[in-house]
Amino acid sequence: MSDLRSFVRDTEWSVDQPPFEVMIAIQRRARRRRSALSLSAAVATVLALALAGAGLGQLGHRQVPSGSAPQLLVPDWTADQIVDHPDAFVVKQLESRPNPSTTLTVWKRCTQPRADHDCFGREAIGVVDGSGHRLVTLGAVTGSSQQPSLGDDGLLREVDDGLWYWAHDNPGPYLLSATMSQPVQLPVLDRPATHSFGVPSIECADRVGLCTLDQNARTLERLAIPQVPHTRWATPTATGCGLWGLAGVGGNLRLVIQQRDGSFASADIPDDSAAAAMAEGGPGCEIAYFQTSVANTHQLVVSLDQGKTWQIRQTAMPQGTGYAERQPRFRTLIPPRWADLPPMPQPLAAPRGLQPL
Repeated sequence: MSDLRSFVRDTEWSVDQPPFEVMIAIQRRARRRRSALSLSAAVATVLALALAGAGLGQLGHRQVPSGSAPQLLVPDWTADQIVDHPDAFVVKQLESRPNPSTTLTVWKRCTQPRADHDCFGREAIGVVDGSGHRLVTLGAVTGSSQQPSLGDDGLLREVDDGLWYWAHDNPGPYLLSATMSQPVQLPVLDRPATHSFGVPSIECADRVGLCTLDQNARTLERLAIPQVPHTRWATPTATGCGLWGLAGVGGNLRLVIQQRDGSFASADIPDDSAAAAMAEGGPGCEIAYFQTSVANTHQLVVSLDQGKTWQIRQTAMPQGTGYAERQPRFRTLIPPRWADLPPMPQPLAAPRGLQPL
């Protein structure tokens, strides 16, 4: 985990998230390695040219014998044969935020049960509420830690009172509720569409890019966004808010921000920052990030006008103050009363002027 992209990947999928202090140390080391990496790249280029001149350009391109890969088969279980089965176990359980009596539980039954539950098998999802309603449906086929190519179990996000969106392909994507007789299959409009400022966003079924979920039409549509490398987008964003994200690795970071006319612009974060992490979930559509300097001072940088002006407040590290959300994916959150934080004495510079994309 040597850069921000690795941090994002690990925090997206791991159970035990790295502390914010670890990310700071990692990015500091990344800065020190920049010059060494540049030299290594130059050496690699020279070596590649030498190999090409010697006629060795085909090294590593061995022909793979034809024939289909072996298939792993899971028994044709129904959801009821997985949920509450003696050989099944609970992968995760989620409570509805507005109504804790409504719960969603993911079960898994393995083809060859193991005590450590690290096995190949099939999942099922069950949703129950306090009124006796119950929905069960088959979930993903998932492998062991030695079978990562078999995929994952997707992402579950509550999008309304007791209504979950399951971001997963085949099966899925679904809407799930205890009052349903069966899950709602969401048609995916996969051609990126341009929308006006303020369209709500959510994870796509493949968790790549951004989508918008229309609960009334029961469709999932991919959004057209700029293709800026290594961008982590704030997700979800509410109706009326613009799309935004943090792009880059190491100390070369910039914000990508949708403007009110629907276009996108970027703003460089000054490189005297040792670390920066998005501060998501602002009720006022804030664009915000936590920033830590090499002197271990912590500040919160906030914009209320799509990056045109910035406020800088003194703060503690987000994980140390509870401003972190682990499910359905890890993200750091903006403090609910951030405006009450004191101004930052001797702050690091605010992001530079907006540049159209």
